[in-house]
Amino acid sequence: MVSLADRVAQCVIDRYLKLPKRGKPTAKGTDSVKEEWTVLAGFVIEDTGTNELECVSLGTGLKCQHRQQLSRFGDSVHDSHAEVIARRALLVYLLDQLCNKESIFTKTTLPRQLDTKYKLHLYTSQCPCGDAAIGPLHATLDTDHLPQAKRRRTEHSDSVIANRIVRGHQGFDSLGTLRLKPGRADSIPTMSMSCSDKIARWNALGVQGSLLALLILPIYISSIVVGDLFDHSSIDRALNQRVSSALDSKHMPDGYNANECAVLPTSVEFERSQLVLKARNVDIVTADASIYWQKGLQASVALVNGVKQGSKHAKGQCQKEKLRPSICKLSLFGQFIAIAQELMPELLKTTWTYKTIKQRSTKYQQAKALWLDSDQFKDWVQCPPEYEAFDRTGNV
Repeated sequence: MVSLADRVAQCVIDRYLKLPKRGKPTAKGTDSVKEEWTVLAGFVIEDTGTNELECVSLGTGLKCQHRQQLSRFGDSVHDSHAEVIARRALLVYLLDQLCNKESIFTKTTLPRQLDTKYKLHLYTSQCPCGDAAIGPLHATLDTDHLPQAKRRRTEHSDSVIANRIVRGHQGFDSLGTLRLKPGRADSIPTMSMSCSDKIARWNALGVQGSLLALLILPIYISSIVVGDLFDHSSIDRALNQRVSSALDSKHMPDGYNANECAVLPTSVEFERSQLVLKARNVDIVTADASIYWQKGLQASVALVNGVKQGSKHAKGQCQKEKLRPSICKLSLFGQFIAIAQELMPELLKTTWTYKTIKQRSTKYQQAKALWLDSDQFKDWVQCPPEYEAFDRTGNV
């Protein structure tokens, strides 16, 4: 009998294989061919009544933008790691579900609630970067010969030191530590927290985020299914134990809690994973592009540097609507406004920015404040307000 974990993994991989080639890893070079590798992640809905599984969103990717590359208009994706891409595509799916007659939500009044017959599972082809991966990486990497941090003049470097944030592949003896992407110490630091930290946040506050929390109750992951570099104790510590310790004595608002997701291994291999390609004894290189897909999207969308592959992003200008990724903050904001006009028109009597409307999600903000007040997450690097000060049209 096939395990639930293997079924979840296969469900995401099968959907990935049906998508077009654009943006997927491929062979690069002519004389010296190198095979691109990436991470695949996806969200799967389980109908516990029928035991049917359905992949509703997925993403691939390994890259993220440093501060000098960020857009103030919300029209690009700052973090293109697979788990984050898949979750942003999930938000589009959840917004679409609010408009469907046959929906995963039960309540007809706001906030809507996920039908209790459904469970949400997260699959990732490799252990999430950051704290969850410290154990497996320490066992496989030659830590005496890791790249050393270069002295770079970056606007963000001082605040990283002040917040005592560790880079991904440093401080292997520091367990339970918040970490920034990317892992390599010789690369430019970003403002993006590790995937371990972000999934831990979803275990505290839900995958829906603050914007959608105005419309739906928190949704938590039932399980995380991990392929390569699986280490149950490391993953459980990073995603579950840190959260339960942080919120142990906190009185969270109704609907919010310290979620404990099951941590499950899978034997199903992803053909473009780093370990699978290494086992073939081929030269490998990280893939530059990411892709995302969610149910309802006819084809996947490829991203490079946080924008649609092939599009030209004019610096200092907001991208036209047709050129924006549908999972960027500005596009999600626009989709939210369109739905809110029907479901809660009183909210739109005021002109909001992306930042200010998120602040209206009172219970979410209360839960977030309690979570950030913990020793485990108090040094979280939050997005500066100027990067969320845009309105629904992208004006700042």
